[in-house]
Amino acid sequence: MDFRAIIANLAPVVSVLAWMLLAYLIMLWAASVLWTYRDIHSRSEDVAVQVLAVTLALVLPFGGVLLHLILRPRQTLAQKYERMLEEEYLRRNLEDPHVCPKCQRAVEPDFILCPHCRTALRRRCAMCDRVVDLTWSVCPYCGDDGTSSLPRPAYRQRVETERMNVYDQ
Repeated sequence: MDFRAIIANLAPVVSVLAWMLLAYLIMLWAASVLWTYRDIHSRSEDVAVQVLAVTLALVLPFGGVLLHLILRPRQTLAQKYERMLEEEYLRRNLEDPHVCPKCQRAVEPDFILCPHCRTALRRRCAMCDRVVDLTWSVCPYCGDDGTSSLPRPAYRQRVETERMNVYDQ
């Protein structure tokens, strides 16, 4: 076999492989431009920055994507929004400690119920009628522990009154 004959037979195969490689590189370049557009669109609202990033990816086929990866903002807009909400939530908790534990809305320090979701926040002391936290076992104002002045249920009072009336006869 002649070496020139082998090369002549392989020339069409190499040509087809070269065209396939070129088509693959063009599709890869187009995909990188599309990815750059989607990525910068999710990271910046500034149109000039978006145009610059896509132009870099278009003009510099694979180097533009690398430059974009180096220069792009660290966080997406969604991540920035989540971080802002978290900071606002933490700041609100620090600034205003009077928040409903159920619905997280602001309440006044002397509210007994949340006006939004009707969750019990505090109770009134039966002795001094001052607002007391639900977690306290005694009233800090009068020292009442709540057991001495508990009103008896009405049905028990009625039964005892009827018994007294029976014995009085």
